[in-house]
Amino acid sequence: MVLTITETEELSHMRDNIRRSVDALEQCWSCQRISECEPATVDDGPPVWLCSDCAIKNRLQYAGDHGRLAWPFCS
Repeated sequence: MVLTITETEELSHMRDNIRRSVDALEQCWSCQRISECEPATVDDGPPVWLCSDCAIKNRLQYAGDHGRLAWPFCS
């Protein structure tokens, strides 16, 4: 199969997009799912990574406790 220059560029662009998406994945500290996560601090310790669902639960459940997490809170 011979690819045109345009097809080769498109495949290269797709590969780069896939690589960026995969590099953005982390394991959630709380529920252990693999997803795009955001950093959160637990008991003034180092940051941990939380998925969006656990991060929202954390913000809702612990809004009055300065963002601290229970150990672990998501099931």
